[in-house]
Amino acid sequence: MHPPIADSNSTQNARCRASFPHIRATNAKYIRKWAALLLLGTAATASFALSADPETGKRALAVLTEAMRNKDSEVRVLASEQWGPIGNPAALLLLRDALKDKDPYVRIAAAGSLYTLKDRRGVAVLEALVAKEPAVSGDDPLGQMRAIAANKVRIVALRQLGRIGREESETIARRALGDADGQVRDAAAVMLARFGDERKLNGFVMALEAEDPEVRGQAVRALEEIATPATLPFLKPLAKDADARVRAGVMQALGAVGGHAVRPTLEAGLGDEDALVRAKALAALGRLGLLEARTALEKILNKPESPYMELLAVAGLARLGLKVDTLVARRALRQSDADVRLLAVEVLEARGGPGDMVALKTALNDQAPRVRVRAAAALVRLLQSKDEKPEKR
Repeated sequence: MHPPIADSNSTQNARCRASFPHIRATNAKYIRKWAALLLLGTAATASFALSADPETGKRALAVLTEAMRNKDSEVRVLASEQWGPIGNPAALLLLRDALKDKDPYVRIAAAGSLYTLKDRRGVAVLEALVAKEPAVSGDDPLGQMRAIAANKVRIVALRQLGRIGREESETIARRALGDADGQVRDAAAVMLARFGDERKLNGFVMALEAEDPEVRGQAVRALEEIATPATLPFLKPLAKDADARVRAGVMQALGAVGGHAVRPTLEAGLGDEDALVRAKALAALGRLGLLEARTALEKILNKPESPYMELLAVAGLARLGLKVDTLVARRALRQSDADVRLLAVEVLEARGGPGDMVALKTALNDQAPRVRVRAAAALVRLLQSKDEKPEKR
């Protein structure tokens, strides 16, 4: 669909525009949006040069810009998240427009990418979302449901502020400690613990001793969000928790903290009796970026218990810059599970060889929009890398 073309010579069109000014305003807004998209495509292509494969680069950028207009808000969120890591300042116009998206989660994602691109205007949007405390009476079930949904948005906005940095979020987090909603208060406490508030950290540590495994699991998830070395003395003992779900959460939390100190515990988790724990341990180990993890990753690769574990091992080795056979990833692009295909895209991007680029191009036609978006972002990053570091002849 294209924006309507105004006919300045048409008396009938002029009368129509005069009679219905709201249509004129709507058309103008629509045209500005299209102009921004066209500018983005042109500027992004010029910015990246894309000399390695100009046509693929243009196609990948088109997939990303189309995703920003997708009817599915989850696709718009994913697309908004890609522009920050891509690092293309030509995306600023599109992201600023996304700050006005009807879906608050899109606005949150756009604010994060804008901040990565050194544009702070999304911070005010995040602060406004957090400050918008819903008003609801105790005898209004529908209002209560709306309040729950609104508070979920506020929690995600708080987390985004926390990722942006302490200066931007500590004041609003302390204000949120007095919020009427308990989950909002917890999110604020997590943020402050991440910034070094020991009292807030101790509150979650105490919950690790609860008899209920669900409570322990929630506390582990909080420590995963805090993700500082201060959490390690409390997380490591729970790697032997009686509940497999808690142990799996611990593996994920250790991966969030990262560093050499977590590697032995993650490697031990590869031998856990529970398949989910083993998978979480392998995924976390593969994201550490430590050459010391190579032996453990290769051991899994040489005798994988499943195609998924094989793919995780390949992903970890590829992130280390080691030469690996990505045939398993190319095959995984044909799997019915979209999450498996997303992991395959990540592997192909990490390896980034000629065959991997070809496979990523095919993923631009994937039936799942989120796979197409991730493949497009991977291609843009790889093409940019090739332009910045031309191959020696």
